[in-house]
Amino acid sequence: MVALSISRRIKNFIMLGIIVLSFIIAFNKSEIVDKFLKPSDKMVQTPKEASELFENSKYNTKLELQYISSEKKKVTKVTSEIASIISENDLEETYFISTDTDNNCTWLIEIPRDKYKELIGKLRNYQELNQEKLVQIDDQLLSESVEERIKDNEKRKEILNEGFKNARTAYDQENYNQNIIKIERIIDSLETVLRDQEKFSKNIYAKIDISHFVSRADATERAFKSFLTTFVISLLFISAALFVIYFIIILFTKLFSVLGIKTSHGQSSRYGSGSSYGYGYDYGSKKKIKRKYIRKPRSEEDESAEEHKDKEEK
Repeated sequence: MVALSISRRIKNFIMLGIIVLSFIIAFNKSEIVDKFLKPSDKMVQTPKEASELFENSKYNTKLELQYISSEKKKVTKVTSEIASIISENDLEETYFISTDTDNNCTWLIEIPRDKYKELIGKLRNYQELNQEKLVQIDDQLLSESVEERIKDNEKRKEILNEGFKNARTAYDQENYNQNIIKIERIIDSLETVLRDQEKFSKNIYAKIDISHFVSRADATERAFKSFLTTFVISLLFISAALFVIYFIIILFTKLFSVLGIKTSHGQSSRYGSGSSYGYGYDYGSKKKIKRKYIRKPRSEEDESAEEHKDKEEK
């Protein structure tokens, strides 16, 4: 098979390019600089979505529990046991997320008030419990206000019903009917608010965070290992890709040569082999012939004739 002639300078340039490209890929993927320059150790971080749901919820009582451990085994154990507690007590989960890389978990759950003491005792039974925060809001005035608004609208509905019965024309009945429908919608909306308020008062909204504590040194070491692994894989992958491309180019070059197509690495021969009959003659080329002209010496008669010619011209 025909081989491509590549200068040593180009080969060195290609090798350097492969190394630089692999270095850039590994550098970006491992985020080694961010890990190294991080100002503090990695603590538990609640996902933004979970934090917004928890803060914007309208529950009267909110509970935050945070578990942190430097050992993955303990984190896995706590996660498994808390998941069992949630499942065994049929607690409603409004949010759950788990990350395998950092071994973190976040739950948003509803705890009924009648089960709170029992469950909080179980949830506190861990040395990994780092923080507990309970926030309670008295929303009784809001509930009373909603109940009063429902009663007022029910009285208005009764008055409209009486007017509908005593209406004399179909036009008046239609107006009464439209107003009754609007009042009923308002009452339904207020009752929904009241039911939600009862739910918010009867349940405690809990946010549970479980996290594996990662020190700055561990994070840097893990990033460095990721960098080396990615660098080696990228180096091998790019080298293999270039080898395949090189093989394809040689294959096409050989194919063009067989088809008699001129390439930059050679020309097709008239007879295909470049020689003829084994005698070393090339019948496809023309031999150049040089002709040499020799000037003869002048005789005395020629010289006298030239002098006579010159005199006549003068």
